[in-house]
Amino acid sequence: MAWHSRWNNYEEGLEYEEGKEYTNNQLNQLADDFLRDDAKKEICRECEKEGKETGEFNPTQQKVKDEEGNELVIDFPEFQCENGHKWYQGEGKVKGIKGEAPILFEEHLYQRRRREIYTAIGTPDPSIVVGIYNRTHPDGRKVNSDAQRKKNGASYYR
Repeated sequence: MAWHSRWNNYEEGLEYEEGKEYTNNQLNQLADDFLRDDAKKEICRECEKEGKETGEFNPTQQKVKDEEGNELVIDFPEFQCENGHKWYQGEGKVKGIKGEAPILFEEHLYQRRRREIYTAIGTPDPSIVVGIYNRTHPDGRKVNSDAQRKKNGASYYR
């Protein structure tokens, strides 16, 4: 099973079906699964274009043996980009979650919401704000301005 947390019930083997009704949690899970699959795609190391499987395989013998003493073999599929570059699975770059449109999964949003400090409703609990830098003190603690820091080499707080 992939990630699991209290706020989102992960359903094993959930697959998208056209016309089926889904709950919000299921839609979030499907979207995250689609994005994770897309992030795991291999891209060419030379031109950074997405590759497609050619149908060829590179059989690689392993040092591990099964119960009967046979050496195990793994078939790595061959990929080819639109520019003709070829590589075997694991040799290309992984697309990842960064790039032109970085991916933010639901669990990232949850973690951000968990750590966000909302001061509009009042002064935050001091136990929450300990260790947060570049924030003024909730009770109006005095800080050095940029000019004072440059002139005196002082720190942010007095």
